Amino acid sequence: MKRPLVNLLSLLSGDLGSRFLGFLITVYLARVLEPSGFGIVSLGFAVLGYLQLAGSAGIPVIETRNTAAAIVVDGARVSAVLSLRLILAALLWALTVCIAMLSLDDSITRDVIMLLALTLFPLALLLDWFFQGKEAFFATSFSRLLQYVVYGLFVLLFVHGVEDIRQTAIAFVAGVLSAAVLLWAQYRHRWGRITFQWAPSLWLEILSKGLPVGVAMFLAQSVTNLPPLVIGYFSSAADIGLFSAAMKLIFLLLLVDRLFNALFLPVVTRYVALNAAEVHTLVDTTLRLLLAVVIPLAVAAIIVGRDVMFIVLGEKYVEAVSLFHVLMGYFVLTVLNSLFVCILFGFNHERGYTKMVIAGSTILCVATVVGTARYGSMGAACGVLLGELVTMLLMMFEARKIVRVVKTSTLLPPMVAGVCMALSALLLRDLGTVVTVVVSSAVFVAVEILFKGVTVNDMRFLRERFV
Repeated sequence: MKRPLVNLLSLLSGDLGSRFLGFLITVYLARVLEPSGFGIVSLGFAVLGYLQLAGSAGIPVIETRNTAAAIVVDGARVSAVLSLRLILAALLWALTVCIAMLSLDDSITRDVIMLLALTLFPLALLLDWFFQGKEAFFATSFSRLLQYVVYGLFVLLFVHGVEDIRQTAIAFVAGVLSAAVLLWAQYRHRWGRITFQWAPSLWLEILSKGLPVGVAMFLAQSVTNLPPLVIGYFSSAADIGLFSAAMKLIFLLLLVDRLFNALFLPVVTRYVALNAAEVHTLVDTTLRLLLAVVIPLAVAAIIVGRDVMFIVLGEKYVEAVSLFHVLMGYFVLTVLNSLFVCILFGFNHERGYTKMVIAGSTILCVATVVGTARYGSMGAACGVLLGELVTMLLMMFEARKIVRVVKTSTLLPPMVAGVCMALSALLLRDLGTVVTVVVSSAVFVAVEILFKGVTVNDMRFLRERFV
């Protein structure tokens, strides 16, 4: 088996496994903590998400590339990266504690945020970026799995009701700490001891290179971190819990996006280097197949949404079904957006990507705040959808400067098939969920074939490129 394929399988197995474990833990927490308690935990994780981005400051992305480019291990630089991130973690944790103590009256919410903020320290010491640079994906995948196994065990042992919310934060800290310890042990075994040194000039150089990327990432992650904070400000912890429950199901579906990125980016990058004149054919064919997958998947998810929400999370989360339906649009747009992002990265057009991310994320933030202030959690969902739509359009226009993408003949068959599937689902909704999904999916396939959306030649072309 070729090394790139081994790396891809190692990366995907760890990522898919950890996400699935994380989803199971989330389901358990949602059930035992109920919407209000789950909302407090989600709020704490949203704060941690922003703290983590601020503490990393884009450094892991840049240093992964630097590690991959270096022939020998630069121990002094590894030490400087870790010590700098520890300093940032200490500053951010102290700031978080001060703000939480001064601004939060609810002791449970305050404690959860301060405890989760302790995760900044093991995150600062996490060497996943170094192992990724060295293409040691098995180590990073195993550490990620270990993190969620430890987290899940702690949750099962110590979190049994709303009164155990604080233990959830402690469990997560323990999980991340276990991953950090594992990678440290692996590093010491293969490359020796890490010795911390005083290196202000090197810290400044590392921070200056990573900060621009960090700003873009900070804004790009607003879709994950901002809504719980805004809903918490304008509404209640229970509404945070409902929104987060709907979003967790969306994130599970976005494993499709993760898989697509892992497969498409290397292929389009290789095409750019070796066969640039034919990139448009690759992009057009891939887009047609992508639409033929995500559109019926989204419609089917909407059909089964209520049943899934009831079975997985319980009757107390049924109110989140309408949020889930709106956020399915975000799922479709995100997967399509990944196609254009891969094109930009394949052509080394990172600057254009950064500009579009900043612009789109800014609109998402504004739309989410305004929407939540006016319409509560539903307004937040619509704000997320609008922000992702704008981001996708901006990325598409930027990609069209490089290669011809998105023709009418490409969009028409799956769009018509999707409308026919949705209409047939409405007509058949009284026959039961299973019958509705099967028959409406068959309608989609029939219309796709009739309009020649994806042909046998297309499938053969993509199999040769991707497999």
